[in-house]
Amino acid sequence: MVEEPKDKDKIANLEKRIAELEKAASKEEKEIHGEGLVANVVGQFIPGLGGIIKALEESSPEFRQRIADTDAEIKHRIDVGWSSKPVIDYHISTRPISRRPGKTAPRTESVRMPASGPERAPIVDVLEGKDGITVIAELPGISEEDLKINLEKDVLEIDAGRFSKKVTLPYPAHGIQERSYKNGILQLKLS
Repeated sequence: MVEEPKDKDKIANLEKRIAELEKAASKEEKEIHGEGLVANVVGQFIPGLGGIIKALEESSPEFRQRIADTDAEIKHRIDVGWSSKPVIDYHISTRPISRRPGKTAPRTESVRMPASGPERAPIVDVLEGKDGITVIAELPGISEEDLKINLEKDVLEIDAGRFSKKVTLPYPAHGIQERSYKNGILQLKLS
């Protein structure tokens, strides 16, 4: 079978067109991933500024290095993604399915939190020093009027309504020397 000149022309035209498309794709790839990404992007948004950036790159090695670092960071973010944390997407919708076509059902609350959370004991630190014992307790949301403190020998009881804790001291204390309460933190100095 002999190819006609018409078919050869078509093949030549197709090969020429493929070469043009590859050249255009290569040019776009260089603009996106090639040198001067910052200058190209800035130049697209503010005409003339890209030329200024290129001129500064040629005249200042520090500026050139700064732009190169920025280009490398942008390229990395494009290749890897913008978040440093992994993203898991299971493609699950939590929106209720509508019973009628074209209508979506109103969103309903599917998870409810309890009105009050579990009670917890206050966080208490006991520090033994040469001047005596210091007790620091975290009591968020408690007013000073609600605090009741009871000291009996080596046991300190802190009662603050919803928070209550008994602390065994390293040795028996005679009394409370200082007491301060500010921003939910109780500090006691015992002797």
